[in-house]
Amino acid sequence: MKTTIATIAALAAFATPSVAADQSVEYAYALCKIIDNTGLVSKPCEVSGWNSAVIATVDMDSGEARDVCPKIAGLMRDKGASFSSAWTLQIKSPYSNGESIAFCKL
Repeated sequence: MKTTIATIAALAAFATPSVAADQSVEYAYALCKIIDNTGLVSKPCEVSGWNSAVIATVDMDSGEARDVCPKIAGLMRDKGASFSSAWTLQIKSPYSNGESIAFCKL
């Protein structure tokens, strides 16, 4: 799990746009690119503008997902990403029948 967080942190340094206006969708796509580049996803990350969500399917249990979700959100904030208040990161497992096993505010 530490490798996951370190990889995401390293990639976030180069992938987050820095603009003062609401760039939530652009940040969401940047986060998806970061998540996809970890090589840990079971299927490509998705952005739902309608639901204001970044949806990542990763082979991990719900405890790991609940632990890593706010860490990823915090890393994005640390790198200057500012999402509008409705945006969330949803983590799903390939074994969760499409249900989120963790979610947190971005």
